Amino acid sequence: MTHLNRSKKKAIKLILFSLILILLLNFNQHVIIQDNVSIEKLLSSDNEFTPKGIRLTATEAPNESIIISWYTESQASDPEVVYSKDSLLGDNLTEPALVNGVDGTYIYNVYLSDLDANTTYFYQVYSSSSDYREILNFTTASNRTVSKLKFMFFGDSRTQREQRSELVEQAMENFDDIDFFIHTGDIVEDGTIQSQWNAYFDDIEPLSRKALGYFIEGNHEKLDGNMYENILLPSNGINSYYYSFNIGPVNFIGLNTERDRTIQTSWLETELQKAQQDNDTLWKCVYMHQPIFNSMPNRQDLNDLISEWCPLFEKYDVDLVFAGHNHYYERSYPMSRFKFFDSSSSYEFENPSNPMYVITGGAGAPLYELAASPDYAPFYNSTYHFVIVDVNVDDINEKTSLNFETWAMPDDYSNIYLIDNMTIIKRGAEVNIHKPVDYNLYGKDSPEFNVTIDQFKLKPDWFTLNSTWYKINESSTNYLYTGSTGKIDQDAWELIENGTAIISFWANDSLGNHYSSELTLRKDIIAPNLTLEYPESRLQFGKESPNFIIIVNEFNLDKIWYTINISNEKYFFTSNSSIEQSLWSNLPDGSYRISFFANDTMNNTAHIDVIIEKRESIASEPESDFIFTIIYYSVFSLILILAVLNMFRKKK
Repeated sequence: MTHLNRSKKKAIKLILFSLILILLLNFNQHVIIQDNVSIEKLLSSDNEFTPKGIRLTATEAPNESIIISWYTESQASDPEVVYSKDSLLGDNLTEPALVNGVDGTYIYNVYLSDLDANTTYFYQVYSSSSDYREILNFTTASNRTVSKLKFMFFGDSRTQREQRSELVEQAMENFDDIDFFIHTGDIVEDGTIQSQWNAYFDDIEPLSRKALGYFIEGNHEKLDGNMYENILLPSNGINSYYYSFNIGPVNFIGLNTERDRTIQTSWLETELQKAQQDNDTLWKCVYMHQPIFNSMPNRQDLNDLISEWCPLFEKYDVDLVFAGHNHYYERSYPMSRFKFFDSSSSYEFENPSNPMYVITGGAGAPLYELAASPDYAPFYNSTYHFVIVDVNVDDINEKTSLNFETWAMPDDYSNIYLIDNMTIIKRGAEVNIHKPVDYNLYGKDSPEFNVTIDQFKLKPDWFTLNSTWYKINESSTNYLYTGSTGKIDQDAWELIENGTAIISFWANDSLGNHYSSELTLRKDIIAPNLTLEYPESRLQFGKESPNFIIIVNEFNLDKIWYTINISNEKYFFTSNSSIEQSLWSNLPDGSYRISFFANDTMNNTAHIDVIIEKRESIASEPESDFIFTIIYYSVFSLILILAVLNMFRKKK
């Protein structure tokens, strides 16, 4: 009896619920279903007209426009979006959808324009008056001058639905406040199969229906695939294959490694020039599918991009270069195209001079086993992951920071965990020494300098120069100067001993921040040291010009020469030799002062003199006489030894 009464009550409730539902569906206005009420409670089951795979993209400025897209399995009769700033859609703004049929799927796009920046809008997607979704919401992008921005990077979600769905769920549970996300390519396994696109947008809908998304083409999207039927992107490149956009203080450039890369180079430089001249751009991020620098053993560096794109990244101060393609996570040090990097810091950087290269390819594709970690990468990990980037602008302290976190998902899909984090800070200015050049050599005169205080990719009104000065060898004395050119104080320079000196140039701003740069100079004020080994003074020579042997001790040797009798005529030589024979032959008999000179590159000069005599009546030169004497005494000694030996024999 009790069981029967319960059954009657359930039947009555079901009848009443059905009557209410019929009345609601036939009532001539849109049914409002709150985001926290499941659509399944009002619809018995999904059907071919139910809006699915809802995603947000933008082709124009995202702070004033957005595109809402979805798909159905059969063509809807009256597709539209109702939207409002009111959570109950009170003002009932409606925008019809444009429909496009692709391989049995119907894709709908609604363009919303004239929106307010950094504003939350509520919306509801309709296929018809009886097929619709719950009320959802999105927040438009901020204006360029916003002080906070948070976005997500991930890539290579193509294959495993369970992993990519779980990763998105984890991201939304922990970072539902992100402003937008960027996908680095290989979105699906085969871009020519529309059902894979449908499944992908079903899997990531918890993210894509709330946060604006940007995508770049990967090799699995296929050049003849359906990517651009499913995803609408900016078209300031060519057919949205590559493009750029700005959100807040960040400029983003999406490059396409799967199509003709040469035609993108000039466009890339133009976009980077625009960003460099834009006072609102404090950060520059580039993304693409294939990584330029590759640590996979079976994949090579993209040498064409190293020579074409990397110089532009360095010239125009790109901060981060993201890629996918390799199914793991990797982050480089700030690195030049020659793979030069400074490993003195791994997680905290201030005003880095080169971009960092990041590979994020762990959003659903099968993970790769790690090879040997490249020396240019402080972190390297094979796991399912995503990257969260948090940008902050501090106008009071005139600096901006970028906080970078990489979060991984364990195999059992339990709580995500942090595997990498770093911080980049940009502030103030750089002290750039244009003259003198490091390790230049100077003599007694102090060097001239040309030093500029250049702002480091920051707002023009942030840095207010207070004073400039230089120090010598880290002394406590500050030598103030004004302007960009000058001369090192002569008195201070004279106090420096022969050798090296460290000159550091300094500047401070109105906030008391100090900036400096230094170089090492060489000083040489000591003349060369000369030693004359031969000839000795007062030696006599005949018709043959005398040889000479002189030793010069000088690290910065410039020239060596000799003169005769304090003449202005210089006779240069490079190694030990003899007095020029023609010169010697023209000299009459007499005494001559031979002066040997040497100078260094700073024109410090020293000399040594010797007085010799010329006597043409001498049959042979002293060195010949010396040799004759040696031979004479050697023969005499030999005869004497033989005589002694002969005398011993006679005694025996």
